[in-house]
Amino acid sequence: MSYPQHQKGFTLIEIMIVVMIIGLSAGMATLAFTPDDTSRLEEAADKFLLQTEFVAEQTTLTGEVIGLFVRPTQSREGEQWCYRWRRFRNSSWQPVSDFLPDQCLQPDMGVEMIVEGEEYEYDPNLTSPEPVMIFYPSGEATPLEIALFAQFDSEQDVQRLEVDMMGRVRWLNREQAIAQREAEL
Repeated sequence: MSYPQHQKGFTLIEIMIVVMIIGLSAGMATLAFTPDDTSRLEEAADKFLLQTEFVAEQTTLTGEVIGLFVRPTQSREGEQWCYRWRRFRNSSWQPVSDFLPDQCLQPDMGVEMIVEGEEYEYDPNLTSPEPVMIFYPSGEATPLEIALFAQFDSEQDVQRLEVDMMGRVRWLNREQAIAQREAEL
């Protein structure tokens, strides 16, 4: 029995890239069709979650180190928190891609973070700030807890997300809501 010399098919990396593109497309579609009753905080948390999951996958696929930078900026409406993703290449932090543009929360939203067990406080005097969180090609990440909240909301709705040392991203509010629904059944 003889076997053909050249078998046709796809390599593992080609399949992984296609799966990544499909996942990104589905994520963007999810962002485009959020229900009307979803709060702005939930939308911001969902966008951050999707981008963080995408970055976690990117680091393992490309072998690059990608960091998250967070800082407050001044706008006409007041102070607003912005974040951006940068990859470490040629000894400097550079933009990752057009898929991950800089993002800013609404001016009335606040952010609190705990990075590696320590409360994060932005230092405006740093000329070259360090990333708040880093994803490594091994799949590991800097542990981060982030809370998004409306600064002037008396009910104080807070959306909590967490990235553990193994690079797993969790939306704690969503997990808690699912657990409550399951308990009610």
